[in-house]
Amino acid sequence: MNNEGVPLYRQLADILAQRIGRGELAPGDRLPTHRALADAVGVTIGTVTRAYAEAERRGLVEARVGAGTFVRRAQGPGWSFEQHDKQTRTLGYNIPPAIDRAGVLQRALRQLADHGATLNQLMLYQSPQGIAEHRQCLAQWLGRLGVSLDPERLLFTSGAQHGVQLALQTLCRPGDNVLCERLTYPGLLSLARQQHLHVRPVEMDSEGLLPEAVDAACRQHRPRLLYVTPTIQNPTTATLGDARRDAIIGVCREHNVVVLEDDVHGLLPRQRPAPLVNRDPGAVIHVGGLGKALAPGLRLGYLQAPAEYRDALVAGIQNHSWMISPLLTALATLLIEQGAADRLLQAVQSEMEVRWECAAACLSGYRLRFHPQGFHGWLELPDELPLSECLMQARARGLDVKSAELFATPGCPAPPAIRLAASAPASIDELAQALGLLREVLAGGGPRDAFTL
Repeated sequence: MNNEGVPLYRQLADILAQRIGRGELAPGDRLPTHRALADAVGVTIGTVTRAYAEAERRGLVEARVGAGTFVRRAQGPGWSFEQHDKQTRTLGYNIPPAIDRAGVLQRALRQLADHGATLNQLMLYQSPQGIAEHRQCLAQWLGRLGVSLDPERLLFTSGAQHGVQLALQTLCRPGDNVLCERLTYPGLLSLARQQHLHVRPVEMDSEGLLPEAVDAACRQHRPRLLYVTPTIQNPTTATLGDARRDAIIGVCREHNVVVLEDDVHGLLPRQRPAPLVNRDPGAVIHVGGLGKALAPGLRLGYLQAPAEYRDALVAGIQNHSWMISPLLTALATLLIEQGAADRLLQAVQSEMEVRWECAAACLSGYRLRFHPQGFHGWLELPDELPLSECLMQARARGLDVKSAELFATPGCPAPPAIRLAASAPASIDELAQALGLLREVLAGGGPRDAFTL
């Protein structure tokens, strides 16, 4: 290392990058301990620590708690929304079920069209905060559903994903640590990579995050925030109980860690637990959306943060897109005022209840977890069926499911499980056909590759 003017830790990270690029260090190789490498090259342990952190920021290596630092393996399956051909039976995406939305949207659009002056006003630039009357209407509707938000602090976003992005960009800087469930939403992992954040996994059980694990992770990593989906967690469907919600907020308060609550599925249950933001609005950034409950084409989400972050979030919206479309917020307001939003939500809930009855019957005897009004379920594979074999057999039958690999945080092994979305097929009949194919896979039928050495 003799590149004058370049810090030693950067030179060391560059050398690691070169050796990985030449194949001298292979994916999965364990790197020397900090002390061993410091002694070998004659630098301080702190220099090695910074070099490894820089290499991790570049996506070259990954640190595994209690195991060491390893050359990062190639990215697993990607996460993107794909249009499948008619031969593919999809259980992949937890999109809202196909119900008739045309009638209610036509009525709302007609009402908008009948008021030319209002339409002209909606076609002008508006404040990035959104129109006050629209925020008030949404806050009142959410309040009836058990979500207590302040219309003065409520902001519109272009969907819940945009809300998560805004929160990360506002609170975090490159190199910061972010905690999340060890199995988590792939969109969070993608945003963290884009913003050069370190995702640190937290252990969970069938109810969700373990408060004691959150406490241990806060002490070890000193994170900027905790990302959590407390209701119908993606992918496991876990829902935190009241006591655990209070405990997690208490831990984060103790460590001065902001809670980023992704409540994108929170409106779906008929019996809704109070969201985290209700319990401590001064410690929680709450993100939600109307895509799951009403219609994804609206691309309308909402966000509320503690007061000290509001101005920065408003500036973020302005930098991203100046404003959220006032035409869409007006349309959502009309759907609420006409009662159509309630009817659409109830139709979605009823449809999912029927679909999960079908799924439970088709997959009886297998370890399937789901919420009666949720979109996705979590299926643990039979002990004798490897995950790779399951995915191969599913593809051979033209069946789309999502591997646990997509949801595993860096450094965490993927369990032998898949996520399946009962909401994705266009009809109950198509759902039953797809589940029939999946049952064949689980039963081990069909051709297998020959064993070779």
